[in-house]
Order: sequence, then structure tokens, then C-alpha cells
Amino acid sequence: MKRKGKSWHFFAVAVLILIFAWTAFFGVSYQYGDTATTYIKGAQDIRFGIDIRGGVDVTFMPANDLDATPEQLEAAKSVIEQRLLALNITDSEIYLDEGNDRIIVRFPWKEGDTEFDPQAAIDEIGTTAHMVFRKGDTADGEIILEGSEVESASAGYQQVNSTTPEYLVQLTFSDEGKSAFAAATTELAGTGTPISIWLDDECISVANVETAITDGRAVITGNFTQDEVVTLARQINSGALPFALSAESYSTLSPVLGAGSLDAMVLAGVIAFVLIFLFMTLVYRLPGFIASIALLGQVAATLAAVSGYFGVFNSFTLTLPGIAGIILAIGMGVDANVITAERIKEELRAGKTLDGALNAGFSRGLAPIVDGNITVMIVAVILMGSFGPTDSFLAKLLSPLFFAFGPSTAGTVYSFGYTLLVGVILNFFFGILCSRVMLRGISRIKALRDPWLYGASKKNAEPRTWNFVGHRKIFFSISGALIALVLVCSVVLGVDMDIQFKGGAILTYGYEGTIDLNEVRSEAENVLGSGLSIQTGSNAATGDNTVIITMPGASNISTEQLAQLDDALAGAFADNNFEQLTVRNVDKVIGNEFLQKSLVAVAAAVVLILLYIMVRFRNIGGLPAGVMAVIALLIDLCMVYGVFVIGRIPLNANFIAAMLTILGYSINDTVVIYDRIRENRTLYGNKLGFDELVNTSISQSLRRSLNTTITTCLALGVVCVVSIVFGLDSIYTFAVPLMAGMISGVYTSLCITTSLWAFWEHRKSRNPGKAAPRAKKA
Repeated sequence: MKRKGKSWHFFAVAVLILIFAWTAFFGVSYQYGDTATTYIKGAQDIRFGIDIRGGVDVTFMPANDLDATPEQLEAAKSVIEQRLLALNITDSEIYLDEGNDRIIVRFPWKEGDTEFDPQAAIDEIGTTAHMVFRKGDTADGEIILEGSEVESASAGYQQVNSTTPEYLVQLTFSDEGKSAFAAATTELAGTGTPISIWLDDECISVANVETAITDGRAVITGNFTQDEVVTLARQINSGALPFALSAESYSTLSPVLGAGSLDAMVLAGVIAFVLIFLFMTLVYRLPGFIASIALLGQVAATLAAVSGYFGVFNSFTLTLPGIAGIILAIGMGVDANVITAERIKEELRAGKTLDGALNAGFSRGLAPIVDGNITVMIVAVILMGSFGPTDSFLAKLLSPLFFAFGPSTAGTVYSFGYTLLVGVILNFFFGILCSRVMLRGISRIKALRDPWLYGASKKNAEPRTWNFVGHRKIFFSISGALIALVLVCSVVLGVDMDIQFKGGAILTYGYEGTIDLNEVRSEAENVLGSGLSIQTGSNAATGDNTVIITMPGASNISTEQLAQLDDALAGAFADNNFEQLTVRNVDKVIGNEFLQKSLVAVAAAVVLILLYIMVRFRNIGGLPAGVMAVIALLIDLCMVYGVFVIGRIPLNANFIAAMLTILGYSINDTVVIYDRIRENRTLYGNKLGFDELVNTSISQSLRRSLNTTITTCLALGVVCVVSIVFGLDSIYTFAVPLMAGMISGVYTSLCITTSLWAFWEHRKSRNPGKAAPRAKKA
């Protein structure tokens, strides 16, 4: 047999991966004095989401139930963009939901500003800022000109005396405004009739006209503070909104809290990679070592796709769930290499030479790798298309499914889907191509051609065939008992719904020392009313004790109430240094819509996976195989749901992300077994009864399924531990159900799916053991 590959191929690919990883992590830049020039962006250039660096996520709606036109919404979006730029916020996201008259705005904390007030920013963005100049000092006075005729406004001051400055806004009019103002001041000069300035129907300044003003300039004076004139000037410059906005739902996060979360997730990623590297090398020897190098390249390429490393792609906002997606992709990215390594070991056991085993292992391992990755890609596409911006390609592709829903506010879920999709796509390149080139290359080195290094043990020692189908009644009983337990717990314990689904508000404050919860409740109820839930805890990221105030789903908190509560707590607990850490405020209607959209996303993923299996495995009876796989998937989803119920974890966007991820992961296991059944059906024909065929195929896939699950659970286990240590509840409540779902997924793939299929064939033929569908020619 002609040997493929050269030894230098291994070194060339490995060195290229290491160089690429170095540049992707650290970038390439040049510092000359105070000037830095970036040639290649690295991990330090990644644009992090507001859950990491702090910021605001707010959904505006027209106030007073106004039915806004698409043109008005577009105009409002433009004004908001200008106001954010005036706040020195250049990294914002604004989406329009024209069907529901909503404007979704996300923007980060102002860089380097420790005193940034997110509630004040929300109020400033949503203020109409419609300014008019009137004759006289009454609201019905004749309009002289409007704010649109002001060319520019700037904050300033004039000295009233040696110690007291008077803050003011300096105006410069456009040509039309200059003419109108000159005509009005000429008319009113010396008459005693003043000119008043009105902002949103509120008189903010009145001035007597002594002489005509024809130079196109004016000032607005009053009892303003410095911050007020700065805000007023920004609003005038950005223009007036076509209607007043009401903040129906919003959330804020302190940057201190986010920074601690980032450190924790980076630590989790490093530990997970090291553990997987050790596991793969110990279990699979040289193929495992090669797999780890390829995995390093995959992680680096994922970060490069996020940071803007490749000039043709823009940088992508990375959130905490997005980092969790990278860590999950680390575990799942091993799958391609595990499948190939197990195939090579089988071929070596069968007595083939090393070169023959490598070629056969690569060839026979390709189909299950492709099928498994495609099923995960289906889930990632659903996540991105349903929870991302409506102007994206995937959102447009899935618009027939989600046309009734506007843009989602779950940007964190969208980030998770993106990193998961990128990781799976890159797995085709690094997990298949690069691994094979390196493995063939290293096998050309004479000192490394010992079959033991590639997993060989005793030749012709076939793995034991386990009677999975024969124990199906036990497996069905176990699954039935677990489902019954989940249903009973749902009735007895009830189901907690996060405000993301049911609406309401959750406020988190950090404090020092000790507090009396009854006093906190009293202060909070004076501002927010009764029916509040008050809890205490601690936050590892900030080192503070925390108190969490939860409002019921029918209630919302306004920015004015939030400011009052901040002042009340600061006044009542002056020695405890109360500091607002997070705010989540969701309108009940928006929460219900989000839940409905999430359920549609799960249903769509199930249907697409069913269709794929039906088409891909049509030669061995695709419809029954697909239906049985879906039944097993529903069991897995029930187990994930059960973890949320029994663990008293509120259902939220993490719940939907976990459900969709399990759909892809669990079906990946099932597809690998189905591939074995298809291969063995072709190999043995009708020599094996269906039960024996299934048992043989499962036993051959057993090590691959268990080892892939171990590596993935290693990654998630590290995330769980780190999230507990650092107090990252949002990540913990995502990782734990995901781990439980993956354990359930490997169980149902091995013990339930094919047993159900065998049961169906028995019922259909009434001839147990001989009911396997005949192989069809492709």
C-alpha cells in the first residue's frame, strides 16, 4: 500500500497552528512612543457584551399608546443613535420591531467612567426634547421657531460674581432660524413682551428682549446645574424624537461585576482545555495528542472570528454564554478525533497494518463526523436566527417561522449560538483535515510507528457485545420513573418562571457590613409598594454582600422609582455603602412573547432534526428511526426541565439555550449509532437479526459515546465549579442542566432510541429478531 503523507507535514501544520494561536491570542502590534499600531487583532481587541463590561439593555415603546409609523420609528432610531454618540457611546446596537412599535437598544458602560448613571442615560435617550421659542411666557404663545432650526448648541457659563457661575446653553441658529429670530426680536424689542423657551411643553427659560438680535445667536439661561446644561445641549444637537418614549423593559449591569465574570470564564476555559488535553493524550496516545493540537487551533480560530482577526469579518460581541459556547465547543470538538481514533483502534485490532488502519479509520469515521456536526449546526442556526437581529441572513432565512415575533432581546443567547456554530464549522477544518495531515505525517517517523502509540492492544480482541435491546424493559421503566418524578415535582414544587418570561423586576444591590432585612423591605415597599421578595447573598466578583429585591410579574419599575429607591437605601443605610449592581426590568407582554418565541424555536429544531434523519437514513427506514430519535430527545428535554424544577432554577433564556443545545448534542450521539447500523447492515446484510444488529452497533460505538461525553462533561464541570466559586449564578444555572442533559443524552442514545426502534420493528413484523429493514441500494 502506498503510504500517504510526509513527516514534515506534521511539523509544518503543528508550527502553523502554534503561530496562528499565538497571533490570535496576543495579536500583532507595534508601539512607537505613545502611538500604537495594530496589524493583527488579538483577544484583547474582542468586543465584550454588556454582561461582561457592564451596560444597558432597554426596550422602548411610544408613550401614551401611540401607534407609530415605520417612518417615525426610523426617525426615532436616528435620533437615539445621535444621542448615544453625544454620550461618547460608539459601540451600540439598535433594532426596530415595527410590528410591535418597539425600539431595542443595547449599549455598554462608558469606558473609564466609574460614575456613569445608566438610569439617567435611559431617561436622556427617551426624552422627546422638542424645543420651541414662543412669544410671551404662556404655552399658547405664537411659535417663533423650533429646535430643528438650531444649528448647534453648546454648554457654557457666565460669571455672575466672583464666586458664582451661571450655567447656560449657547445656541447658533440656521439661516431660517436666524431670520425668524431676528424678525421676532425686532418686533418685541422694548415692548416688555418676553420670549420663552419650551422643552417638551415645559417652560425652561424666559427672557426680556431689550434690542433686536440679528447675528443668529442666543443663550438659554435659568437655574441650571452644569450637568443639566450639558444634557440639554446634547438633546438639542441630536434633535427631537417624533414621539415620547417609555422604557418598558430594561436591564443594567455594573462593570465591576462583569469584569469578575470574564476572569472566571477565562480561567474555566484554560482549566477545561488542560484537562481535555490530558484525557485525550492518556486515552488515545498519539492521536489524542494530535487532537489537542488541532483543538488549540480551533479555539484560536474561534477567538479570531470574534475579535476581527480576519479583516474581511467585523468583530463580534462576545458575551458570557458566548464564552460558554466556546468551552462547550472545546468538548464537542474532540468528537471528530475520538471517532477517528476509535476507528483506527478497531482496524488495528482487526490485524491491519498501521497505514491500512489509518486510511480505513479516516474513511469510515468521516460519515458520522459530518452527520453529527450538521445536527449541531441546525441547533446553532436556530439559536442565531431566532434570537439575533432581524436584518441578519439567518433571521431572514427563518422569518417564515418567527414572522410574528420582533427582534429578541436575548443577545447573550445569540452570542452562544454564534460561537457554537463557528466552533462546529472550524471542527471540519481542524478536527478532520488538520488532524489527519498531522497524524499521517507523524506516522512517517520511524520511531513513532509502534501501533501501541495509536491505541493498539491485543489483535483480534473484539469488544464485548452488550445486550442493550434485551434490557429495554428496564431502560423504559427507568425513563418512565424519571419522567413521573419530574411531573410530580412540577405539581408539588411548582415551576419558577424568570422575569424574562413572566415580566417583573429584579434589583441587586451590594453592601458592606450587616443590615436588617425588615428595614430594607420597609424602605423598598415605601417606594415600590407591597408584595416584594427580599433575599441576601454574596458576590465573589465584587467581594460584596448582596441583597436582591424582586417585584411580581405584573409590576414594572420606572427609572424615577429606581432613582428614589437608590436614594432611600443610601439614606437609610449610610454606613453600609449600598451600590446598585444589576437591574432587570421586563414588561409582562414582552416576557410572554419571548416564551412563545422560545417554544417555537425548540419545536423548529426538533422538526428540522427529524427531517434530516429521515433523509439521511432513508435506506434503513428513516421515518421510524427519526421518530424514535425524537421521542428520546423529548425524554432528554424532560430531564433538563426536571433539573430546573427540582433545582428551583427559574426558567429563562438559559433554559431555552440548554434545551436547544441538548437537541444537537443528543442527536449527535444517536446519529453516530445510526451510522454504525447502516454500515453493519451493508456489511452483514440479513445475516444478523435486528436485535443483534443494534446491539453490535451500539457496543462498537460505546467507547466513543462515553469518552466524548466525558470530555464535554469535563469542560462543563469546570464551568460549574468556577461559577460556584465566583458566584456566577447565570452561568451555573446554564451549565448544570446542560451537563444533566448530556448525561441523559448519552443514556437515551445508547439505551432508549434503538430499543424503541427494535420494539417498533417487532410490533410491525410480529417476528422478533428478524424484522430489520432490508438495505436499499443508494
